[in-house]
Amino acid sequence: MDPIYTLLSALKGQQRQMDAVSNNLANVNTTGYKADKVLFREYYSEMMGQDLESEEEKFAHDEFISPLSRGGTSYVMPDHVSPSMTRGPFKATENQFDMAIRSDGFFVVETPYGTRYTRNGQFLRDSKGFLSTSSGDKVQGLKGDIQINGNEFSVGEDGSIVVDGRAVDTIQIMAFPQENRLTKLGNSYWAPSSSEQKPFKPESISVEQRVLENSNVDTVQEMVSMINVNRSYEAAQKLIRSMDDLDDQVISIAKI
Repeated sequence: MDPIYTLLSALKGQQRQMDAVSNNLANVNTTGYKADKVLFREYYSEMMGQDLESEEEKFAHDEFISPLSRGGTSYVMPDHVSPSMTRGPFKATENQFDMAIRSDGFFVVETPYGTRYTRNGQFLRDSKGFLSTSSGDKVQGLKGDIQINGNEFSVGEDGSIVVDGRAVDTIQIMAFPQENRLTKLGNSYWAPSSSEQKPFKPESISVEQRVLENSNVDTVQEMVSMINVNRSYEAAQKLIRSMDDLDDQVISIAKI
């Protein structure tokens, strides 16, 4: 029966992959969105009677009926979700508060849950004159919250902010050594996945006003991935049905 559990883990893995593909397609028009890809690895249960201590052992025990005492079972195990950090296409807008980062890095935003990072530069001026996101979180400059007290608002390529001809602050742009290891949150926000992941100021910064970075989702590629995942899922289902039929035949023969 062990091969059935291996196939069950494959089915669950394909479900996880389908969730990622579906989410990518749902966010094809989300500003600054980065496409996800689920990476997998093999976990081979060869120990007999092992304790449930490691993540692999808990995975096999919690997700499948097969107890670990069986041993010798190979599982497909999700490793991590890796976002593609390639830049999406840029589009011009008429909004003076829209911005896009053409270099590496993220805008810094202060939220009730702490500092967050985003590539979505679709900002606005709130009722108190602060530059904020659509969620009401304040965009950060080198001096802190950016307040716009004036009519003429412009942003230089280096992120410098000028209001009515007067320099008031500079947009804060931060980067990370392993961007694809950041934790993706809601509202196009990102956060470090561990305390060891420290943000740093990139050597070169390129910010453009009245421009937004679109999602980097390749619709055609995602549709192809969806078809491939569906075919793999159906193939695993057929194998399980075949093994189940074979077991029935063995049982029938044993009864004779």
